[in-house]
Amino acid sequence: MNSPKATRSGQAADKAARQQGESALAMLADVGICRAVSFTAPLDLDERAMAIVGDRSPLSVAAALRMLTADCRAAVIGTIRRALAGEHGQVAISWQASDGTRYADAGIGPESPGAERPVLLVTLVDRSVERAELASLRRRVEHLWHTVELNPQMPWLAEQTKGVTAVTERYLKLVGLQEEEALGFLGWMKVVHPEDLPKMQAAVGKAMMTGTQMDIRLRFRVASGEYRWMRSQTFPRRNEEGEIIQWYGYTEDIHEIVLAEIETRWAADHDPLTGLPNRALFNRRLDETIARARDDLSRVGLMMLDLDHFKDVNDIFGHDAGDRLLRQFARILQENIDVEATIARLGGDEFAILLPNMEATGTLEELAERIFSELKTPINLDSRDFDCRSSAGSAIFPTYASNASELFKHADIALYEAKNAGRGKYVNFEPKMKNAMQRRVAMINIGREAVENHRLIPYYQPQFSLETGAILGFEALLRRRDHNGQICLPGTIAEAFNDFEVAEAIGIEMLDMIVRDMVEWRERGLDFGKMSINASTSEFRNRDFIERLISHADDAGIARDRFVVEVNEDVFVGRAAPLVGQMINELKQEGFGISLDDFGTGYASLTHLREIPVDSLKIDRSFIMDLFGDSENDSAAIVSAIIKLGHSLNMTVVAEGIETRRQATFLKRHGCTVGQGFLFGRPQPKATIDALLAGDRKLA
Repeated sequence: MNSPKATRSGQAADKAARQQGESALAMLADVGICRAVSFTAPLDLDERAMAIVGDRSPLSVAAALRMLTADCRAAVIGTIRRALAGEHGQVAISWQASDGTRYADAGIGPESPGAERPVLLVTLVDRSVERAELASLRRRVEHLWHTVELNPQMPWLAEQTKGVTAVTERYLKLVGLQEEEALGFLGWMKVVHPEDLPKMQAAVGKAMMTGTQMDIRLRFRVASGEYRWMRSQTFPRRNEEGEIIQWYGYTEDIHEIVLAEIETRWAADHDPLTGLPNRALFNRRLDETIARARDDLSRVGLMMLDLDHFKDVNDIFGHDAGDRLLRQFARILQENIDVEATIARLGGDEFAILLPNMEATGTLEELAERIFSELKTPINLDSRDFDCRSSAGSAIFPTYASNASELFKHADIALYEAKNAGRGKYVNFEPKMKNAMQRRVAMINIGREAVENHRLIPYYQPQFSLETGAILGFEALLRRRDHNGQICLPGTIAEAFNDFEVAEAIGIEMLDMIVRDMVEWRERGLDFGKMSINASTSEFRNRDFIERLISHADDAGIARDRFVVEVNEDVFVGRAAPLVGQMINELKQEGFGISLDDFGTGYASLTHLREIPVDSLKIDRSFIMDLFGDSENDSAAIVSAIIKLGHSLNMTVVAEGIETRRQATFLKRHGCTVGQGFLFGRPQPKATIDALLAGDRKLA
């Protein structure tokens, strides 16, 4: 039996050994030590343990267990039970401190195994920093995982000598391949569209040979069997010596983007109404075709077509009918051209046919005949048969053109000649046509310049009563002052009246000046009678003409019946005739007078006289000039018949071009009441008319 002294000596030795062990443990790791002598007694924590726990208030085992997070509490209790039974255990613990969740590894075991009152020794190793770093790393890994999985770009790896070495599961599901099928140099060849394989092989070969990145669009066959557009990019990674050690790439499904681009590109190059190539695409193909023709010495044919009187269709039947007619015409062109060609709609009713590698010069004429023959069959629009006709002009490279621009210009000139020849015609370009076109263009430009620089002047020719010799009114006639001050007749700009834009501008300018002169005469107390104004065919195909007349007359305070609108007979040509008739009726209803000009030489018929409210007929000057010529009897009979016709329809008959008293006497004897011509007065500017109105207003 040990003596008390010996016992005390042993206890001291144990304590010294324990303290030495604790010191050694503290040196090995940053460890906190605590003791638990009972379930409810305060724990004995050293400074490090207090720092780890983060709470310096007395803690019992029970309080410490309550601090623990729920997920580790059961494990800690189990380890304590085993420690009370004499076993040492290790457990990860976590608890909520004032600065957040803390983590530690806890070693729990009996301080002195076999002691009567067991004391538990707990070692704490702080793991909070490590766990925070692990949590951050886990979050980064999770972020990267989601970046890869949720990104439309599917990454892959490749090596210079092995080809593709890794792909994502998502890529395998997309293309329906097993991993071993997708790897290596041949994996792509199993999914790339056959037509795109050469492009892919060339791109991959170039990247590997030059060590540069690759960016390519390809069609991939996906698991469903359809092909979808993909974008594949790859980038090289090099070591310090500059050698490629890895290729990084990705594949991205861009099918919808490519389809949208294709649709956008198609829309930019095609006419939305007919689906034909538009002017932009046609011009590119024309340039490309001419460039190839220069290289292989081939011929190129170009045909320009438009629909005759298409504007009349829009004006009379509406734009919907016009659109349907254009679609039908486009269909006829497509169905009747059986050779290599580009058919395009250039705008409005203008179409073009480009024929590369044309072997025979007669091909264009045969093509035109086939199209015209097809157009002889009326086109049915909304259960209505519609008679459609076209004019066409053509030119051949290099026969009559040295470049694309010249070919286009010459075909357009030929088209104009076809329309000028009576429409419904086909004309092939000849050099002499160019001079005629240049003259027409010059006239139009001169007319435009005359409007812009106010070079137009109204001249007035009086109309006299053949019975009393009194002035009844005037006809306003256009004159133009050139750059030298010379007064020019309307014939010098005749083609300008066939250009809708310029003709309208001329009409507006003339009407402004005429009304201004009428207002001045009225203010001076000079009676000018009635004023006859000429309306071009172009103006009669624009409803703004009526509104313009009404506005000018009413704004000036001049009675509408003081205006007489002279209608030339050629306005009744073509499908616009119903519109012209409607406009004339509206003019009459609005109070304006109507005179049918140049009667007997144009296209007016007795039907027109019956259907439109004409106030007067003007016998054409050609009949008056021939009254006493070689064909006296014929001309006299015609003039007499026209006078009788006018009287029977309650119309005033005006004879123009009277130059002799003999002519005037004949006309008066046969009942013509109004005369106009050099016998009574030439067309004169306003200053001369001022004097006439202020002086003797009768014939001498």
